[in-house]
Amino acid sequence: MTHSPTVYQSFVAEPYTPNIGATLHGLDLTQPLSEVVQFELKAALAQYEVIFFRDQPLTDAQQVAFTRCFGQVNEVQAFFPRVESQPEIEIVESTAERPGASNNWHADITWRDNPPVGTSLYAKVVPGSGGDTLWASLTAAYAVLPADFKAYLETLSAMHTWEISGWTQYLLQQDPKGAQLQEARVKYPPVTHPVVRVHPITGKKILYVNPTFTSHIHGLPRVQSDALLAQLYGLITVPEVQARFRWQPHSLAVWDNRSTQHYAVADFYPQHRKLHRITFTADQAF
Repeated sequence: MTHSPTVYQSFVAEPYTPNIGATLHGLDLTQPLSEVVQFELKAALAQYEVIFFRDQPLTDAQQVAFTRCFGQVNEVQAFFPRVESQPEIEIVESTAERPGASNNWHADITWRDNPPVGTSLYAKVVPGSGGDTLWASLTAAYAVLPADFKAYLETLSAMHTWEISGWTQYLLQQDPKGAQLQEARVKYPPVTHPVVRVHPITGKKILYVNPTFTSHIHGLPRVQSDALLAQLYGLITVPEVQARFRWQPHSLAVWDNRSTQHYAVADFYPQHRKLHRITFTADQAF
């Protein structure tokens, strides 16, 4: 699946690794972007799955405006604190007093029928070292599989639920009596997705299971389901399908939530790390 550089009119895309990611050069994201630039940005994101920008001194409003190039941006309805003046932005922050990390492989909110299509993440405070984020290409992970195994996986579907993640414990800590947990269960029941999905822009097939939110494969005994999922999750951990990004001040990453999973490395305690995250959606992710 090795990417060869694509020539864009509006910027230069420098492949970050052969299989995933590109650094885009030649754009000033503090300025409004033409329709041509926006079209090419969406094409680059679909091709490279995660795109990186350096040295972009963005205001909160500028990050929101830029993120709208890729999809619908709405006020966040999640548990993270938000920027008061720009409620579309979630604050993802770790300090010595309040450490926190998403140091597990996942795609965001796959427990919804229509999951988000992507995210922009902007560095506000970065540690002196550590705190990298990794992305894995689910397109590249699927592509290496034998043809007969691919054909079998395409017949399967799996259940996705937030209840197997840390959200269950978090809600119980917030409300030990369990009212919040019960309310969330009613509002967000488990959903079923195909194990293999087709990306709506590239037409490429994607391995669509993740260890944080996929509970089991339908129609298989639990032992077989667990074994098959463990095998598929192992494909994500192979460095050949990954990109590891070192944050710097004014760095920005945008990723496709359909074709990637990500992992925030929790190796920087007690240093301070603060990122601004904006999720973007579409009427139909697939």
